[in-house]
Amino acid sequence: MINKPQILASLILTPALFIALAACVSRPMVWHKANSGIDEQRSDLAQCRSYAKREAEREYVHGKYNSSSSDYDTQSTYQKNMDAYQVKKSTKGLLSGCMKLKGYRQVPAEN
Repeated sequence: MINKPQILASLILTPALFIALAACVSRPMVWHKANSGIDEQRSDLAQCRSYAKREAEREYVHGKYNSSSSDYDTQSTYQKNMDAYQVKKSTKGLLSGCMKLKGYRQVPAEN
């Protein structure tokens, strides 16, 4: 049997939990540079994405050939997933650095 304090606690804690979880949801971020047009922003982002992808893959290949790890074909699924994660993480960092060098900063997207 549920007593009144338990009911009261659940009535208070449930909405509080939903509010706390909603606060954890982050808004998407976009790259912004003052006094730049949409065409310039798109071009800069495309250039930085291409650069970041190329460099991250180059770093991955360079690291694989200079390490004692086995061929990609014989790696475990776990290792392949970790490698893919590292390439993605590296790509994100390189993209961020490139955009910042071009004068951009990340701001919350407008709805």
